[in-house]
Amino acid sequence: MLPLWYFRTPRIIFGEDSLSFLDDHSSSKILVVTDNFLSNTPILKEVLSHLSGKDIKVFSEISPEPRLSEILKGRELASRLDPDTIIGLGGGSSMDAAKILFALHEMPDLSPFDISPINSIKLHQKSELIEIPTTSGTGSECSWAAVFSDDTEERKNEIASPEIMADYAILDPKLVLDLPKGITVNTATDAITHAIEAYTSQWRNPYSDAMAEKALDLILNNLPTVLVNPKDINARNSVHIGASMAGISFSNSQIGLAHALGHALGAIFKTPHGESVGLYLPHVTEFNYEAAKDRYDKINSFFPDEYRTDKVWETIRSYLNAIGQVTNVSEAGIERSKYEKELGKIVSLASESTGVITNARDASTKDIENIARSIL
Repeated sequence: MLPLWYFRTPRIIFGEDSLSFLDDHSSSKILVVTDNFLSNTPILKEVLSHLSGKDIKVFSEISPEPRLSEILKGRELASRLDPDTIIGLGGGSSMDAAKILFALHEMPDLSPFDISPINSIKLHQKSELIEIPTTSGTGSECSWAAVFSDDTEERKNEIASPEIMADYAILDPKLVLDLPKGITVNTATDAITHAIEAYTSQWRNPYSDAMAEKALDLILNNLPTVLVNPKDINARNSVHIGASMAGISFSNSQIGLAHALGHALGAIFKTPHGESVGLYLPHVTEFNYEAAKDRYDKINSFFPDEYRTDKVWETIRSYLNAIGQVTNVSEAGIERSKYEKELGKIVSLASESTGVITNARDASTKDIENIARSIL
């Protein structure tokens, strides 16, 4: 049994036209953190239309897997503007960057590396953080975790603190209606992995269980419809809400080995995050199965009948194949020889992840290496 524990979530505004929440928000100076692609789309204009009359700056220099140098550049802009509200708009990279920027704005002398659950840094004193996802998968809008990349090392830094959780998360399904199929698949795979790893985490609890179960129900049963008819707003809304629930779930119970390995792979080969974790998920599930058999059998029951087999890892593989997720390094565009050359580094980076601690089954370095080899 866990000791004293907390269940945390931001205030969530969801449904069509949920952006109208911004119309009445009591902000006057706003910093919008996003990426260059989104800054040239109607989505940013739509968000800004709900902020008319306010002093707004847009920082759009966040790249995939945001680099520390980009975040520090954003801090300079925040220092000049002194915003009372920071809005993260985009996928996980922009929302993660907004969380770190928010912390650095609140505490200018803080190092991102000092953001930790064991440090009381007393944020939320002079500004609020709002997260608006434009993908359905990372769950960053509802989590108190963030990832950023080193500028000099091939390493993703995982940080976490309840204090970087957003005050508000706005889930408007209209913002994901035009999401390309590849991004829809990758981000949904990330969300599925969040829910499965949360449900089997050694830190799982009844609250995270409830979020994980509903997340899997919503995503697994509606994603196939979204892929056939991307404009189906009801199916999009279900996947969008399911992804946020998966984010809440893992944020309150932690991730596992698929994320530990996925972060390592992404740091070295720049593989999209959802694709990275999806590559390892069936293999991690097979490795973990005996340690959490009842839980994995329950997970198997959540999958639609046409994908379900007797073995949950085969069910997961069947579903991922059906939605178009890659299953090995070759399909991911990575040369086998290059992957083998970097195998030691992948294992080393993965071994440093908190996902190793909370994974359903304790894993040795050799176990992690065996799983890493399984996607060759």
